[in-house]
Amino acid sequence: IVLSTYLEIIIPYLVQVRSRPSSFNTLINFLDMRGGISKEELNHALTKHLTSYSGISFLSKSDEDNALDVFADAFKEDPMIAWVAELDDDDPNKTQKMLKLGKSMHAYVNHRHIIGARGVALGVRSNQTNLVGCMSLSPSSCATKRQMWDDLIAMFKFGLPPMYKEKGVYGPHSKKRLEKLEVLTKKRKDHMKGIKRWIYLQALGVSFDHHGKGHGKKMLQLLLQTADMLNASIYLETESENNESLYKHFGFQTLEVMTLRVPGDDSSTANCTMWLMRKTPSGGTHGAD
Repeated sequence: IVLSTYLEIIIPYLVQVRSRPSSFNTLINFLDMRGGISKEELNHALTKHLTSYSGISFLSKSDEDNALDVFADAFKEDPMIAWVAELDDDDPNKTQKMLKLGKSMHAYVNHRHIIGARGVALGVRSNQTNLVGCMSLSPSSCATKRQMWDDLIAMFKFGLPPMYKEKGVYGPHSKKRLEKLEVLTKKRKDHMKGIKRWIYLQALGVSFDHHGKGHGKKMLQLLLQTADMLNASIYLETESENNESLYKHFGFQTLEVMTLRVPGDDSSTANCTMWLMRKTPSGGTHGAD
């Protein structure tokens, strides 16, 4: 089953790539970059402010596994991951299953940021050594590109998400729920249409044992300061009403409240509510066309 899944994804992709001349790919990359914020520009702006934020640094390939563990721990009670997992509250292995699924999901969306191949990832360290919090960012030149190649790399490196490999371990709708998250990419494109300069806050999390110490606030403040310097908007999704209130405190506005639900799912946990939010830079504009 796993091999057939690989082939179903890889063969159409290879056919698509072979049918495109290299000059066409170059043109597509140029059009994606034109007017948007590049990864290099975002890196440069963050570097200028990092000296004011002790303990925060860029992540690299050597941090990858630790960073994914931090994300998994930070999101082990996350409503969206819990919705995807569809586990019973009395499941004695619920925490371990949530950690495993969370690490897999974050590996797919964040690993290319952590190693610096796509977007940017930063971490905050306790006592300058132990990684306790992470943040991954996509500049507008990367935030809406097709990510099939990234998914293929993640699939070979980390394997398929656990519900595809472990029958009956996660809920009966977990596969469809995971696939439903793709709608968030479309929503992001729709809400940021006509805005060239923006940053996607893909993930921000702090390990449970280090909550309440200001690490998350410090990373967010670094992002806000950087975005203002770049005259860039910030876009994010959150699955918690408490987080929505927190982000509103920092100047974000809610663009849409949406409910995720897959066809045929009539369970008591069928709905997952998401808040889609944006903050304009302090100057009041966000690089619209």
